[in-house]
Amino acid sequence: MEHFIAEIGSNPSYSLHKRARRGDDIIDSARTSVAKILGVSNASNVVFTLNATQALNQVLWSFVDRDYHALASNFEHASVTRPFAMLSKRRGLTVERIGDPDTGIIGPEHIRKACRKKKAQILVLNHASNVTGAIQPVKEITEEAHKHGCVVLLDAAQTAGVIPVDADKWGVDFVAFSGHKHLLGPMGVGGFYAADPDRLQAFFTGSTGYFDDCDDMPSTMPHRYEPGSPNAPGIAGLGASCKLLDEKGIKNVRKEQIALTRKAVNALKDIPEVTLYGPTDARKKVGIIGFNIRHLHPIEAGDILDQKFDIMVRTGLCSCHWANKFTGTMPDGLVRASMGYFTKEEDIDLLIEAVNMIVEDPHVRKL
Repeated sequence: MEHFIAEIGSNPSYSLHKRARRGDDIIDSARTSVAKILGVSNASNVVFTLNATQALNQVLWSFVDRDYHALASNFEHASVTRPFAMLSKRRGLTVERIGDPDTGIIGPEHIRKACRKKKAQILVLNHASNVTGAIQPVKEITEEAHKHGCVVLLDAAQTAGVIPVDADKWGVDFVAFSGHKHLLGPMGVGGFYAADPDRLQAFFTGSTGYFDDCDDMPSTMPHRYEPGSPNAPGIAGLGASCKLLDEKGIKNVRKEQIALTRKAVNALKDIPEVTLYGPTDARKKVGIIGFNIRHLHPIEAGDILDQKFDIMVRTGLCSCHWANKFTGTMPDGLVRASMGYFTKEEDIDLLIEAVNMIVEDPHVRKL
């Protein structure tokens, strides 16, 4: 990013001088790196946005037409549920939440049952819950959805960079991703992949630096869905981090995360005063530990962890009230500890020690 700002400092795609061309090359390289991590062969169909929220909005508003019907898991983030709400008001979208009542996981039978009742045009699927960490079986879900003429939009914000994603093999129609989470890029960059860009009708339009002689957006990809000046330094940073992940190997990242998750879950579930949410099998979840401590509001627990142990956690509804209704943690929510690329075993040891101290020593609870 520093190199891009200091050495290039030009708007890619909008000029033909050498710095702009170098900027274009860096962005194209980043696009290729992201495509590799998403498991897609056509890098031109990877579109950069400001974040996963914008990516999800862009796909939904570009795809959903009047009186469409959508299916969704119980784990969808506000970046999906709020566009759903607005599309319901503006275009008459109806939404049905499906999945196992105990786990929230979607199986083929849930899709068949829903589509027998009412034809659905799109299924939106959070690959892994940002509240419980539960991972959905994407390939099986996609295959069944396609049997009923339903496209699949995969929200991979919690998985891209830590779980191997194979969008081409799975047959997913759209994939949204976040740059600043497991892809290790900076904030302010994300995007989506479209297997067939012609399924979308651009609602966000403007200059692209190409084909300036007409009022319509160009038909070429990715320019069709990338109007305006890009966050070029952010994309450059994302490209660099994706290369780092590729060198290490996503499977190796995942292996380390499973080991840390297993240690945390096994320790916390043995504390009677602690309630865990989501799968206890580390292979079935990402490195997200959602929990509550008996007789302690999650915000209080988070403050104690922060101020007395220097452990940073997310507390409350975590921008996902659907999942909190599903887990029974409304209206207060829960405590969410998240593991990342740089989390070490000693960090997990500290979390376990801190929770035990909070439970056992009343003085620790006093701020």
